[in-house]
Amino acid sequence: MLIKKILIGIVFITCSGFSQVEDTTYSLTTEIGLGYSRYFTTMDYSDLNKNGFSGTVRVMWNPEHLLSIGVETGYQYVYSIDIKNYETEFGTTNFSASMVSVPIFIVVAMKLTPNIKLTGGSGMYLLFNQGELFGDPLKSNQISIGLHGGISYTYPINNTISVGGELLYSYFSKIQDQTLAIQFLFIYDFLKW
Repeated sequence: MLIKKILIGIVFITCSGFSQVEDTTYSLTTEIGLGYSRYFTTMDYSDLNKNGFSGTVRVMWNPEHLLSIGVETGYQYVYSIDIKNYETEFGTTNFSASMVSVPIFIVVAMKLTPNIKLTGGSGMYLLFNQGELFGDPLKSNQISIGLHGGISYTYPINNTISVGGELLYSYFSKIQDQTLAIQFLFIYDFLKW
C-alpha cells in the first residue's frame, strides 16, 4: 500500500512538472524593416536622385524547421528627377518625375545560424509614377514581376523581440533595374504554440 502511494506521488510530481514545460516550436512573427535604398539604373541623367527611403513589413510562419514562409509588403522610394529647361522636340520645359514601389511578395527565409538569416521572395511590384511636363501632371501605374534576396543579422532582446539589420537586393523586371537597401530590422513574435 505504501509503495502504491509513493508511485502515485512520483507520477503526480513528474506529470505536474512536465505540464509546465512550454513547447514553442511554432511561431508567427512580424518583421518591420526601415532604412535607406539606392537605385541602380542605366538611365543617364545627372539630375537623377537615386537615394531614398525603404520600408518592409513581413508576417512569417516559423515552424520547427530551418525554413520559414510568409508574405511581405512595404514601400520603396525608387527615384526622382527634376530638370529645369529640358529640351524636347516640342520646346523647352521644366520636367519632374518620381517612382515609388510597393511589393506584394511570398517570402521564404532560412536560418544559417540562430542570428543570421537568408531571405528570398518573389511576386509583383506595384509601381507608381508621377511627374510634370509642360505644366501638365503625369501619372502612370504599372505592375512588374520582381524578386528580392537579403541577409539579416538579429539579436534577441527577450523571448519575443529581436533587433538587427538587413541588406536587401530587389529587381524589377518591367524596368530591368534594381535597388539595394540597408535597413534596421525589428522582429516581434506575436504568437507561439
